[in-house]
Amino acid sequence: MTKRTVFVTGAGGFIGRHLVKSLLDKGHQVTALMLPGESIPGEWEQRAKIVEGDIRTLDQCSAEIGSFDVLYHLAAVVSDWGAKKDHVDVTVKGTEHAIDLALKSKAHFIVTTSVCAYANALAKGELNETSAVGKASSYYEMCKQEQEHITLEAVNQRGLEATIVRPGNVFGVGSQPWVNTVIEIMRAGNPIMMGKGDWDAGLVHVQNLVHLMLLIADSNYKQGDIFLGSDGFGITWKEYLGQLSEVSGAPKPKSIPNIAGRILAPVLEGIGHILNQKSRPLITRQAFRLMGGPNIFSTNKARECLSYEPIVSFEQAMNELAAHFEDTAIKNR
Repeated sequence: MTKRTVFVTGAGGFIGRHLVKSLLDKGHQVTALMLPGESIPGEWEQRAKIVEGDIRTLDQCSAEIGSFDVLYHLAAVVSDWGAKKDHVDVTVKGTEHAIDLALKSKAHFIVTTSVCAYANALAKGELNETSAVGKASSYYEMCKQEQEHITLEAVNQRGLEATIVRPGNVFGVGSQPWVNTVIEIMRAGNPIMMGKGDWDAGLVHVQNLVHLMLLIADSNYKQGDIFLGSDGFGITWKEYLGQLSEVSGAPKPKSIPNIAGRILAPVLEGIGHILNQKSRPLITRQAFRLMGGPNIFSTNKARECLSYEPIVSFEQAMNELAAHFEDTAIKNR
């Protein structure tokens, strides 16, 4: 990647922290948007410019941010639960603010949405960048679709140079949904696997995703092009959850019949909405679609257009997690 000035929103999140580290290690000039009071990694000290602010009021930080060549937009509400207003204000309106800022700097706008933009088209086999998206059931899915819509609208009507990245299920040390939360569920003795789990989990290691994002910044695919972020290794949920339980010391994953998960998801969601639950149900329709059927996210376009190849194998990823949990156990003794 040619040396550039880069602005990263959502820099304090799981993907953002890995992205900023990689950018700094490659010698780029990085400005990171952090929420007020958010912890700043020590390795960023005196290497990255830190701007404290909220994506919902990004214009108030524009002078401090300054100009840049590339904007990686990661800030979003990452949950299949929660109030609609929060999802819209942060994910959708925040994207609008980020687009305005990118246009002001005439920068390449690279936004990460999610494979959840496929909505109910998920869990039915292989998907690629031209596959039709389905009907959303969660505010997260709806807002991810809207993020893409407003990005493409800005490309067509305002001359924005933009690329959309749809990551699969992002895992690695620090992943909340696909590592930490999964382990918590297994340790609590609750079921986590749908049926036999012998279908593609649609995983992408965070370093492979960051590698793809760096390749995009060096490419000419800026006219609203979409790229799927996936490892493409064909690892099943049974393989992943089984190995995750081993490296973390958690009990073996329990499963529920697939049909039970399909029936329970909308019921539990409905009850949750009626009772105005603050915490998400044990299973949602979005979660079922991500785990209850094959999700094969094609890497063909990324390989052909960007010469993308994963830089971290599944074995290396699990060894990294094993080392992390061993180190954590030693520190907690």
